[in-house]
Amino acid sequence: MWTSRKGKHKRGLIEEMRKTGILHLWMVLVTVSSIWTLVYFMPTIRTGLGDLFAGGGTGQTMMKPLHFKCGVKACPDDHFAFQIKSGIANILGPRICFEGRTLMSGVSNNIMRGINIALLKGDTGELIKTAAFDMYAGKPEPVVEFLQEIKPNTIILVASYDEPAAIITREIRDLFFKLGSNEILELASRESWVFAGASGAVGKSPYERVVKNNPSINKYGSWPDTAYIEGCFPKNPTGKDLNMKLPTTQNSPPVKL
Repeated sequence: MWTSRKGKHKRGLIEEMRKTGILHLWMVLVTVSSIWTLVYFMPTIRTGLGDLFAGGGTGQTMMKPLHFKCGVKACPDDHFAFQIKSGIANILGPRICFEGRTLMSGVSNNIMRGINIALLKGDTGELIKTAAFDMYAGKPEPVVEFLQEIKPNTIILVASYDEPAAIITREIRDLFFKLGSNEILELASRESWVFAGASGAVGKSPYERVVKNNPSINKYGSWPDTAYIEGCFPKNPTGKDLNMKLPTTQNSPPVKL
């Protein structure tokens, strides 16, 4: 009986507080107090989270955010991050990205139907120049001249778009072959091709992919699916074997084909 009377008394008190507006005022005060407490202690909370992820100036780094370049996790210091995508049919142009910078793309307005090439210095990664060649209605001579002028220790990144081989010649194939391409020997009309090589490197480059033109399985009617590679390219590639595997660490991802 005593418990029942106590419960009734408590409910009665709350009801009386509701009637007088005291309960409402009390709830407002609690809310304001909670907000003030959160604002007051927010710098401390933020600092604590900063300490957790950056070491907090204690000399120990517990966790650092990973930086991505061209969609690739950080490469070793003696490598460059890159990503190459060929065009999609004759609709969407290719994209060449190097060390976090888009070198060629439709947005950059420096691509065309055919093959699109970016040249970079092998030691610094500095862009030398870009060029695009129409391999359907153009002429092969400008392509030959361009490839013959590539200096030693130069990295070459290539992406096809729409038609990479209609006017291709034996001489063009041989020049790309000397730069490390193997797929160039059989590259055919409307195939998707991406390639990263270097003048003076040893052996054939592993940074290459071709998607064959096969009408029975093509993804885009008369055109196959896009070709795509990304990974870490060695600095100063002259005299180096590009097929040597990178050390297995979280900062040295393999090439994705």
